[in-house]
Amino acid sequence: MRLPGQARMNGRAGVRLRLVALLTAVGVANVAYTVLIPFVPTLNSLFQMSAVLIGVAFAGFAAAKALSQPLGGWLVDRIGGRTIAIAGLAVTALATAALALATTSAQVVACRFVWGLGEGLAMPALYRLTAQLGNESGHGSDRTLGWFGTAAVAGMTVGPGLIALLSGVIDFRSAFAGGALLTVLATALVALAFRRGERPKVSPVSGGPPATAERSPAGGGPPATAEGAERLSRLPLIPLVLVLGVLDLANNAVYAALEPLFPLHGTGPLGAGEQAVSVSFFLGLAVFAVFSWVGGRIVRLSRGFPLAAAVFAVQAAALALAWVTGSYGVFTAAFIALMAVQPLVYVNMRAVIGRLGEGRQGWAFGWFGMVSDLGWVAGPIAATAAYQVLGGGSFALLAVVALAASALGAAAFPWLRAPFRQDSSGTPPVQETASA
Repeated sequence: MRLPGQARMNGRAGVRLRLVALLTAVGVANVAYTVLIPFVPTLNSLFQMSAVLIGVAFAGFAAAKALSQPLGGWLVDRIGGRTIAIAGLAVTALATAALALATTSAQVVACRFVWGLGEGLAMPALYRLTAQLGNESGHGSDRTLGWFGTAAVAGMTVGPGLIALLSGVIDFRSAFAGGALLTVLATALVALAFRRGERPKVSPVSGGPPATAERSPAGGGPPATAEGAERLSRLPLIPLVLVLGVLDLANNAVYAALEPLFPLHGTGPLGAGEQAVSVSFFLGLAVFAVFSWVGGRIVRLSRGFPLAAAVFAVQAAALALAWVTGSYGVFTAAFIALMAVQPLVYVNMRAVIGRLGEGRQGWAFGWFGMVSDLGWVAGPIAATAAYQVLGGGSFALLAVVALAASALGAAAFPWLRAPFRQDSSGTPPVQETASA
């Protein structure tokens, strides 16, 4: 299947329309994800799940997603992004539908595991397709990977927003039944946005299609980011991906820990209601989406500044404030401040990988994603266990994690700056079209 008139959409307008379809699919697919957050108390009342078992349900999703991403990246380099994205989203839709029918805590955990498996297969493909269309459209992969974050979080924001708006009308089962239908819609949008291409040729280095040279938008002259790309190619790939992944791991661990901690602490010691928690999460995710949208520009403009180190320092300060305050309003303000800076790490790490040659992007995104998503595993389990012992002191532990990440970001700054240094043309790079 293809978009109407897709055969004639060879110009940038057609590519940008495909980009809109892809980003819409990303947003729609993420609606169901955060629907579970306001239902954390329901997991306890309906399925008799303890705080630790709730953490396992969140972490089981993250573990499956993390461990399946290298396989997804390997398949992207060999089969193509379109096929793998569709397959992964289809698995996700089935798991979401099954969760709506779950009757036991074991079924909830199993559905979350399969859901994570599907997302893990799809993520490297979706990143790869977004970077490709960013370069083809003239926007550049830096900006479109930021837009990817905005689309994802916009979809995630709708989840708690719907629960807050329809409180008392929508319940656990109807919420996830609707989420399954939306994921099917996302799968269809990806299929429409990319026509089936030829099997990519295998490169001798990574097994993917050969890397393509960047060119100027006009099709002539020197490459727009040739010097930065050359510097990046001289860095050792495995340590580079590992460092990027560990920084993103810390970023993910902080947020993933807050998914169960925020409602537990907000409705417990701070005395907020379920609807107030939903509204607070809605605001935090909306702020994340806004800053993701401009994150690509900020990352490019900050090439002479240790952005990741500064962002983690701000997160540490926000978490310390959440620890000491007894006011739900201040607690929410600290959360929103943290959510305002988190997307800058998200975009920075992915923008570096987006500057790699296309033949290495699937591999790099896959292994980066596995390391990064370990934060989604460790965060909920460690945070819920710590909360049972320390209560609000668990936020102090998260602040220590953020400070350690800030130190690593400062040490790794030369690597993080490499692909952007002297990239002063202000023109997004455009890569030759590759098979989706």
